[in-house]
Amino acid sequence: MPESAVARLEAALARLEETEPFIGAYVDVDRDGAFAAAQRADDAGSGSPLTGRPFGVKEVISVAGLPAAGGSAAFSDHVPTRDAAVVDRLRRAGAVLVGTHVSHELTCGLDEPPTRNPWAPDSYPGGSSAGGGASVSVGSAAFALGTDAAGSVRIPAAMTGVVGLKPTAGLVSAGGVVRHATAPSIDNVGILARTVRDVSAVLEVIAGPDPADAATLWQTSDVGAAVSAGGSGSLDGRRLGIVGDSTRAALDARTPPERVVWSAFDAACEVLAQLGATLVPVELPALATAPDAVFTFFASELAAAHRRLLEDRAAGYHPRVLEMLVGALSIPSSQVTEAVAFRRSLRHEVAETFAAAELTMLTTPTTPRVAMPLATFDPATELGTLIPYTCPFNLTGQPAVSLPCGFTGGVPIGLQMVGLPFDDAALLSVAAAFEQATTWHTYRPEVP
Repeated sequence: MPESAVARLEAALARLEETEPFIGAYVDVDRDGAFAAAQRADDAGSGSPLTGRPFGVKEVISVAGLPAAGGSAAFSDHVPTRDAAVVDRLRRAGAVLVGTHVSHELTCGLDEPPTRNPWAPDSYPGGSSAGGGASVSVGSAAFALGTDAAGSVRIPAAMTGVVGLKPTAGLVSAGGVVRHATAPSIDNVGILARTVRDVSAVLEVIAGPDPADAATLWQTSDVGAAVSAGGSGSLDGRRLGIVGDSTRAALDARTPPERVVWSAFDAACEVLAQLGATLVPVELPALATAPDAVFTFFASELAAAHRRLLEDRAAGYHPRVLEMLVGALSIPSSQVTEAVAFRRSLRHEVAETFAAAELTMLTTPTTPRVAMPLATFDPATELGTLIPYTCPFNLTGQPAVSLPCGFTGGVPIGLQMVGLPFDDAALLSVAAAFEQATTWHTYRPEVP
């Protein structure tokens, strides 16, 4: 007999009580609302794979009646009156909202939030969707929603040992993501969960056109197949790209990687080859330049939302965030024009490479580094060292997923897979095949 929604919620809340003093993943917990929703789900009976599943959302995604400050004291008074589109769809599918998760202030990654890595409390949990990754890792949520403008779902997934998906741009509605904590042209609502199957089930519910987000009206993907991702586990006939020597050298020159990351990646590639995939080295030199363009888009678009707010709310911003926003208001139009041109060029280069090499997908490490010690962590200088492999695909709009592929020193290592636009189901199928052939996703941190 399936576990009841109330029983699932009680287990998640019990885990929350046990782990929150150690990891600090939640901002607000709506116990009364969650129990009411769980009872309704039990009364209605089984309706979808998500019925009764407890979840949380990053505190930049609107939940009616709960603050959505985006981690900033400057917006502590912002309490939405309506759910974001994705929250509404999940509730309708019977999922049970537990509460909101910690975010870096305004998703900038310039402060140090209270969330700690459940695998090593003295290490960084990833950002800016830190709370979601940590919560899913310890089981105080079955899944979580975050946002990803440069890797902010995939990086915490890698560092907390869970699966994190950035869907194709335009596949999932951003309606109800608060404007003061987003850069619309590169940001995406993403999913964190323990397995590829769980991510796929969530994607099936939240994907699709939404009149509140015009970008979704162009989506053409049938994500129904994603929920059964994995199939037989065979990757026969799949051609998976890996970055060639020149591209890797350019990426390494920008951010020197830790050797253990590439060792885990090489081992993961061996598994993919054993499953029948053909690994194809490809050169994409523009990947190494992507962080510059991403910073331009992120800073200029985020700052635009604060132009009329900075003077009245200045005291509430973290000093580094305020400095970034003020500086971003002076970014010259020529710099933005260059970033737009680079994005167009990168999209063309990646699309041509996929077509010429007949690739199903591209695979890389998720991050050049594993979780770094918080004692020496400086967000302003170190966050940029985590995004070189993730942020290019916020520019191209392609779907990308991170999944566990190893450990070092007790902390997880992530493997990134990047698919063709609006072929999220195929991407998740390959990811599920790797997951089924390995055991990395079965490990759980011992907290407390």
